[in-house]
Amino acid sequence: MSYEFADAILICLKRNKRMGIKPSSQTDIAKHFGLSKPYVNQLINGRVANSNNTKKRLEEIKRYVGMDN
Repeated sequence: MSYEFADAILICLKRNKRMGIKPSSQTDIAKHFGLSKPYVNQLINGRVANSNNTKKRLEEIKRYVGMDN
């Protein structure tokens, strides 16, 4: 996880906001997955342990925001 990943997520969220679709914020992501907003921020910015669960969550978030691999 790196800043490039965080930047890509941010770009996808901004695109979604311009298009008027969800998710358009980290809050939308947190609500969708039932996670706390600070945890979603930490996930996206790479401040959590690099575990299988983290990788799974990040893949789910990528799919949800519409980020291509």
